[in-house]
Amino acid sequence: MRILAVVVLCMSIPVIAQEAYPSRPVKFVVPFTAGGPLDVMARFMAQKLAEQWGKPVVVENQAGGSGSIGAAAVARAPADGYTLLVTVDIPLTMYPAVAKQVPYNPRTDFRPIAAVARSDNGLFVNPSLGVSTTKELVELAKKQPGKLSFSSAGVAAPAHFAGELFKAIAGVDMIHVPYKGAAPAMSAAMAGEVSMMFGPIPQGVPQVRAGKLKALGVTGPLPSPLLPGVKPLVEQGFPGLLVFNWYGVLAPAKTPDAPAQAVRSGLKQVMNDQTFRARLSDMGTEPVWDEAETVSNAIAADLMRWRELARVAKIEAPQ
Repeated sequence: MRILAVVVLCMSIPVIAQEAYPSRPVKFVVPFTAGGPLDVMARFMAQKLAEQWGKPVVVENQAGGSGSIGAAAVARAPADGYTLLVTVDIPLTMYPAVAKQVPYNPRTDFRPIAAVARSDNGLFVNPSLGVSTTKELVELAKKQPGKLSFSSAGVAAPAHFAGELFKAIAGVDMIHVPYKGAAPAMSAAMAGEVSMMFGPIPQGVPQVRAGKLKALGVTGPLPSPLLPGVKPLVEQGFPGLLVFNWYGVLAPAKTPDAPAQAVRSGLKQVMNDQTFRARLSDMGTEPVWDEAETVSNAIAADLMRWRELARVAKIEAPQ
């Protein structure tokens, strides 16, 4: 009788079903200003996920501190899968490599979901420099140490890291001239205020076609379809000269498996959408798919890599 009573009691307890994800709106935090490639990508991705899930996916821009303000907000958010960081890798790798203090640990305060895109820079020179290959550029720089200069979108920007890495690998001495954004940095290269720059490929292509700049190489592992015939620098005798930015989605560190897997599954479906892939390509970003473990390894490796370069090149985050 006692066993039967226990069975009857257990049968009378209602089974609480696990809440399906998502059951309410999901928020994407974009740690940079609206209108840029990252923001455009996040909003298009949010639209596609909302269509899948039947729940709103809102995008909130929390810009500042090279992306660290938005990243910190997600690190502190409830770990329930309803607040996600959609970001380029800068606040997770480059900024922590140069900042004296960061309000989160990029390796332990986030749970990577996946990376969905990658963008490379191009090496652009002013035509008046009179060089047609990267080898000729290096030869000229060695003949005139400290005379050539390169622009960037600002201190500790990806283009700054690319220029310093180029200096280290090629063994040349050049002057870094930071500007407030990629547009004025490219204008300076076109005007001859600086000798060269590493900059966004989509932004440089029209200037190359107009004869205002000459493209000598790309900083990614593969050629860019936007610059046919221009080889990656790693194929031009500069091993290790890889500087590209990846775009990914991350959750707070203690986010459970269920919502993390649901987001990952949703993103995979978005990646199969040809309109989404075409939108990325139009912006000059390459659609990719990297799993969570690959993203975690990239954060750890890149953080170490950029910290060492920052130490050698004496790069410090702007105050």
